[in-house]
Amino acid sequence: MNLETDPKRIEKLAAQRERENMQFRAWLKHGRIGRARIDDLVHDLNEQISKQIDCCACANCCRTSYVEVREKDIRRLAKALGKTRADLIREHLDFNAEEKSYWLKGLPCAFLVDSKCSIYDARPDDCRSFPHLHNKDFTGRLLTVVENCSVCPIVFNVYEELKSRLGRR
Repeated sequence: MNLETDPKRIEKLAAQRERENMQFRAWLKHGRIGRARIDDLVHDLNEQISKQIDCCACANCCRTSYVEVREKDIRRLAKALGKTRADLIREHLDFNAEEKSYWLKGLPCAFLVDSKCSIYDARPDDCRSFPHLHNKDFTGRLLTVVENCSVCPIVFNVYEELKSRLGRR
């Protein structure tokens, strides 16, 4: 399997394949293949591909994606940074009133230093889980997957290989 790892090239390729990716998304959503089988395929591909891609060499997610911060993340971050909850919120978080949730301020992430997370052990759960391909119900989050194809080399390559294996490319 020949992997694409350059974030700039991946962004361009994902844009070129947006229609194809959305058509594949629709095909997956129609359930011609069972959800459990798709999850198994994605989990296997994720395991294979993620071993071959160095996230620290990329860190594109930290440069381009906003991160939701839940209450337990706030407690963990405040403790790790030696700040009060209020200080952490004021200095590092934005509140989205529509979604009633907190998000890390700005891009790239303020905690990204030399392509590495300076708060790695205390990072939010959203970061810990990214790119979320190990989670169940892949077909239930396909819009996010298609969006992440332009951000993450792992997601891009898993999606491309999934299309190939299911005869859709």
